[in-house]
Amino acid sequence: PKIITVARLDKRKNHQNILMCIRNLKEKFPKIKYICVGDGDEKNNLVSLVKELKIEKEVVFVNQTDQKLKTALIMNSNLFLMPSIIYKKSVEGFGISFLEAASYGVGSIGGQDGGASDAIKNEVTGLVCDGKDINSIYENIIKFFENDNYKKYGSNALKFSENFSWNKIVKQYLDLI
Repeated sequence: PKIITVARLDKRKNHQNILMCIRNLKEKFPKIKYICVGDGDEKNNLVSLVKELKIEKEVVFVNQTDQKLKTALIMNSNLFLMPSIIYKKSVEGFGISFLEAASYGVGSIGGQDGGASDAIKNEVTGLVCDGKDINSIYENIIKFFENDNYKKYGSNALKFSENFSWNKIVKQYLDLI
């Protein structure tokens, strides 16, 4: 599996639970790769956690990128993973990053807290998990990849993302006026 997250490195995005899952998934998927695109306050803590978990070969941090590289990284991934949680008073808004991944045919797993469930059709374009529960994240990743489900989710996600094209959204807005 090639898993990616494109997000600010902060507590709400829940990278620490992803890393713990990567450690456990390594035994089931010896060639697993996790690409973490972004920068933020949690960077040093996450780099330390990667070393502590001994997953340096499985995890790649990309701090800054241009649109072309970001697009290439997403397109070459099998899963967009961001199991966001509520942290203090911060809640994930509408999950536009999930739709961006979907527009490249990549299915997602997102957290049940916040807007991920608006951008992921559970068990159609990806899965929604409890981001606070590492077992929920882990089990959903396993489910995502078993029986090549990731291919079905990716295909469905691509079709679903077309509902959010500018031409369709503008018409919906105009109908409201």
